[in-house]
Amino acid sequence: MESRLPKPKKIIKNSNNIANINTKDNNFKTIENTNNTKMPKPTLSLASSASTTSLSSLKSTNENKQPIKPSFARAQTMSTITKAVKRTGPNITHGQAKKPFVRPVIKESKPNKPNKNELTNTASNVKVGQNNTDNKPKKWDYKSRFDIASDKLLTLQQKNKDLVSRNNDLEKIVNTYETNKDVYKIKAEKLEVLNDTLTNELQTLKVETEEIKKNEANLTKRLTESEELCKNLSHKLNDAEEKCKTQEVLITEQTEQLTFLKKDLELQKQINKNLNDVKEKLEELTYKMHIDSRVLHNTIQELKGNIRVFCRVRPRTLKEEELMKEPYLINFVDDCTIEVSKSNGSDSISCTGRQRGIKQEFTFDKVFAPNTSQADIFEELSLLVQSALEGYNVCVFAYGQTGSGKTYTMEGEYGLQTEGMIPRTIRHIFKEMKQFELLGWKYQIEASFLEIYNEHIIDLLDSESKTHEIRMVDNKGQDLYVSNLRIEEINSPEKLQECLLIAQRNRAVAATQSNNRSSRSHSVTRIRLIGTHTAKQEVSIGNLNLVDLAGSERLKSEESARNTETKNINKSLANLGNVILALLKKQEHVPYRNSKLTHLLMPSLGGNSKTLMLLNISPLDECYNETLNSLRFASNVNNCRTGHVKRSRLVL
Repeated sequence: MESRLPKPKKIIKNSNNIANINTKDNNFKTIENTNNTKMPKPTLSLASSASTTSLSSLKSTNENKQPIKPSFARAQTMSTITKAVKRTGPNITHGQAKKPFVRPVIKESKPNKPNKNELTNTASNVKVGQNNTDNKPKKWDYKSRFDIASDKLLTLQQKNKDLVSRNNDLEKIVNTYETNKDVYKIKAEKLEVLNDTLTNELQTLKVETEEIKKNEANLTKRLTESEELCKNLSHKLNDAEEKCKTQEVLITEQTEQLTFLKKDLELQKQINKNLNDVKEKLEELTYKMHIDSRVLHNTIQELKGNIRVFCRVRPRTLKEEELMKEPYLINFVDDCTIEVSKSNGSDSISCTGRQRGIKQEFTFDKVFAPNTSQADIFEELSLLVQSALEGYNVCVFAYGQTGSGKTYTMEGEYGLQTEGMIPRTIRHIFKEMKQFELLGWKYQIEASFLEIYNEHIIDLLDSESKTHEIRMVDNKGQDLYVSNLRIEEINSPEKLQECLLIAQRNRAVAATQSNNRSSRSHSVTRIRLIGTHTAKQEVSIGNLNLVDLAGSERLKSEESARNTETKNINKSLANLGNVILALLKKQEHVPYRNSKLTHLLMPSLGGNSKTLMLLNISPLDECYNETLNSLRFASNVNNCRTGHVKRSRLVL
């Protein structure tokens, strides 16, 4: 009796699949590993690999195309299915009566993992399973068919794993062979290189053996020659022995002389020791005498005045003589007195109430005529430079109207005869340093150049614009310094001359009615002398300030562009006069801080310093009024007196 269960629409043809497995069994040559890369197949051939793919495809087609609405679930057993089939119903005859369906008994067993021996019989087992048509399940029996397919799939998967593991082992063997191949290749190359070196060494050894043979021949020749020389030397040795005996006699005589000389040497050492003692005593005496000479020199300078004034009258220039500019009357009474008067003899009254035609006499520490050279002026100045080397503060400033020769006096021109006070001062310092070195002093020289232009301090050695302020060194207020000022160490007079030229180029100058190149600022050259005496553990510090003041001038309307500069110059010079006047009257308050110039010169004017004022005047009649003002101001400065000057000395 037929089953009333719905039949599948498509019938899977197992025969064709089995045939496909058999045909593909012999043609299978490659297997795919887990990384989907084809590897060369080992010698073992498996026919079941192809059948695996056909079974999997068979399974996929049967599972994907199931009946739409089945009347039973997959979990139902065959017993329930048979019971459902044996339901009673009307007897319908369709020709011949069908035989009742009897389900074949299939033993379910878990597939065992195939051994290596079973892998060789996989193809035959597959064929036997295909030809066994008695145990073949029916088309509608999906469960038994699925169990058979799963068993086959498990066996094929196990075989595939074994093949993959074996393939991996073979790959490892191949990799080891490849690595060994490189090692053996390197060894072969090394052996070839070693072979080449050995062949080269063999050739060199052959050459060396030939040279050794040649040397052996030469040595035999030399041996014969040396034997002859040995005979000659033996004769000479006999002669030398005779001379040695005579030398021994001389040695005995010289030893006697040596003992005598040793005694004489001991006596000379004792004499030298006594002389060294005398030398030390003399050095101590010279040091004391040097100190006494410093004291005497300082007392002489103080007797001359700590503030001294020199007056210098410049000669007329060639241009002034060509223009027929008349000079006023100048009478040099002596080396310290000058008398001036108008050339036309007029007796007009000036603004101060004095008659201009009357001769006026002024007395200074020194007066220099127009024919005086730069060397003569520096001869008087050198005494103050000597004081600076001894540790005193010295200030020298040139004063006068525009065009009176201040810059020429201080800086001069290029040449030994026309050099000014600043380069001559440096040459004198280096000359005196050699004398001081004999007394045990070593000096270090530092120099800086600045100008005061429109009440602003400008560094003439530094092109960068910086703010400079005048500050106190300590709370005592005896010494000043300028902040952010470039300081150069001077090792030679040429170095200072180079710095001086740079300062001259950077200084503010302009053309005025009185001078084509007039200085429009106050130029200050600061030289610091640091002396060290290592034996006495003393340090002396002397400051030397050389100042070239700007000159005043009455400007006309067309020169109004220089009006601001002239106001600042006249203001600073007026404040300088007020400071001198306050010092003359011995006032308690001296207005040093009214201008940058007086503030900077405060230690030089009323402090611990020796000051020299170089007054420069013009001989022209048109400059007579300004000359009188300068002479009166210089005479007031000459009357000013300060206290005793102290030396700056430290102990190491």
